[in-house]
Amino acid sequence: MKNKLMKVSLLLFLMVLIAGKSLSQNQTVRIKAEHPRLILSGTDIELMRGNALSDIEPWKTAWKKLKGEIDGYADKKWKPNVYRGDASMSFYKAAIRDGSAARDLAIGYQITKDKRYAHKAIEIINEWSSPKNVPGTYFDPDKFYPNTGMLVSRGVFAFLYAYDLLCADNLIEKSKQIQFEAWLRILLPHIEEGVKRWVENDYFGKQYFQNHIVAEAVGLMSIGIILRDNELVNYVYDGETNPHNIKKVIEGIILMKGQPPYCGEPGSWPTQDGEIMDRYRHFALTHYGQTTKPNRALQYAGLSTNLLMIAAEMGRLNGLDLHHYVAPTGESIKLPLLFYADFYITKDASIKGGFYTGEDSWINYNDQSVFTLWEVGHARYPEEKIFNEVLRTNDRTAHNLHLLGPVILTHGRCIE
Repeated sequence: MKNKLMKVSLLLFLMVLIAGKSLSQNQTVRIKAEHPRLILSGTDIELMRGNALSDIEPWKTAWKKLKGEIDGYADKKWKPNVYRGDASMSFYKAAIRDGSAARDLAIGYQITKDKRYAHKAIEIINEWSSPKNVPGTYFDPDKFYPNTGMLVSRGVFAFLYAYDLLCADNLIEKSKQIQFEAWLRILLPHIEEGVKRWVENDYFGKQYFQNHIVAEAVGLMSIGIILRDNELVNYVYDGETNPHNIKKVIEGIILMKGQPPYCGEPGSWPTQDGEIMDRYRHFALTHYGQTTKPNRALQYAGLSTNLLMIAAEMGRLNGLDLHHYVAPTGESIKLPLLFYADFYITKDASIKGGFYTGEDSWINYNDQSVFTLWEVGHARYPEEKIFNEVLRTNDRTAHNLHLLGPVILTHGRCIE
């Protein structure tokens, strides 16, 4: 009888354990009603403020640098450069410039509570979302046809980040909130059309998983969170009818040892745990009549990892733990951070088998080097000592991170 009870207890324990694991892997989004709800929580903002104003390095230098930049943006002479044409690439370049300024001003406001910064950020947001000749109403499909969904997704993100931080303190009047959200609903179909174009064109050379795919997922998810569109965000997260929900993207874009790389990749280089499918950008390849520049695998692997981390950061505030999600075949967002960390420590692109040989610029002096991505990684995976080493090896105040901005301030933690 005693043995039978022990077996029953063990069975119940296992059932609870399995059920708990299943729940952790199959969550439902719970978009927060209040702001902030996109990247930083209220607790994150308090930590950021304390670090920035602490007079302790590296935050002292990082804040001095950011303050110098946002003081320039807040000057009356600095004006937004709104693009209202039909070329999505031109929209993207102008949006990155002005959206990044708005984001950094909003971050500066949250650090200082100086409303000069908030007012200028709001001015930029209002200019871009003005109903008079709205930017992004129409993009010519003959211009940047494969790229528009990705460009709109990345172009709008910093505006969303800024808007969220400003709404956290109720600084944007209701009519302007309605105006901004109406603009998002104008942009949203361009991203949805971008997704459709890739499917209908067999992913422009069977590029089933790469940076465009994850960028479009991030674009849909971020707009959905700001609009509090639970249906859209759940569809992006793990929608059964969505071939590129973020869980499938994690599984598809992250390689595991022995898995095949992109079918158009020349040679027969082996794959390793945590590599990113975009590694084929090491080669000059032609898709849709365009030939890519070679030696950009580390650049695009960094971009895709950055976008995956942004998705996880958004999920973190809305009931979705993507940072610890593990796909059925073992892929997780942490794996690329583990695999690529050594490149940013050794500054040698020829390590780990030599596939990336010749790409040293992306891990050394290039201003698009993404070592600051490990600021976010260290904040979310403090147990990984190698992430400390990436940050220790590099100047933590040297670069902002694409879309997320000054991550040493927003995400930076002490290193051992």
